[in-house]
Amino acid sequence: MELTGVKAIVTGGGVVGGAIALGLAGQGADVAIVTLRSSQAETVAAIERIGRRAVHVHADITDRDSVDRMVGEVVEGLGGVDLLVNNAGLVLRAPLHEVTVEDWDRVTAVNLRGTFLCGVAVAKHMMAAGGGNIVNIAGATAHKCFPGGGAFGPAKAGVVNLTGQMAMEWARYGIRVNGVSPGPIMNQETAEILQDAEMQERVSKIPLGRVADAEEIASVVCFLASSDSSYITGHVIVVDGGGLHTSYLYP
Repeated sequence: MELTGVKAIVTGGGVVGGAIALGLAGQGADVAIVTLRSSQAETVAAIERIGRRAVHVHADITDRDSVDRMVGEVVEGLGGVDLLVNNAGLVLRAPLHEVTVEDWDRVTAVNLRGTFLCGVAVAKHMMAAGGGNIVNIAGATAHKCFPGGGAFGPAKAGVVNLTGQMAMEWARYGIRVNGVSPGPIMNQETAEILQDAEMQERVSKIPLGRVADAEEIASVVCFLASSDSSYITGHVIVVDGGGLHTSYLYP
């Protein structure tokens, strides 16, 4: 999955964003990490230690002007942009009848509007450059409904449809657009939840019997970002250990 010389933007930090940024850099890409507030000093330093360039840009992906400024900074700092990974996301869990309009708007703004704004801003540069690659991070909840997820699942379902829309409209410009839908991922919160015996029982119903490591998501992103997937566009790969075909969340 050779990515030497590729100039990439990864929105969102956290466990998955960091793993994606490091995974891309490990294959030879230079990476710009975009977050609203959080520091990405550790990830930037880790990328630089493996010999690739890394920059961190603060931006609000729900605001068009902020997104346009961010893309301009990345193009100036890295010399262009060949790859965008729309990873930034927001989860506010609640039953639908308890979700406030404000929370609904916040979640859909980050997950769906942010993907749209970043995709459009980067695609304009890619069109002028003769092509590029976009990978949108959706989620297993985009394909299967889970109670209590609030606006997250509906917003991610919109990302799945938007991925196809982008792919069909921008193929003529040499831009491929695909997505990745992760299932549950091991992080600090997941590790704490899995101390509960009932949750252990539910996870055991996933066909592969465990949750994913973030690096397993990153490796699929690297595949879609590389020429190894050169004839794939408009598709979303579900990376959930087979959980989509089960009812693993239910006792």
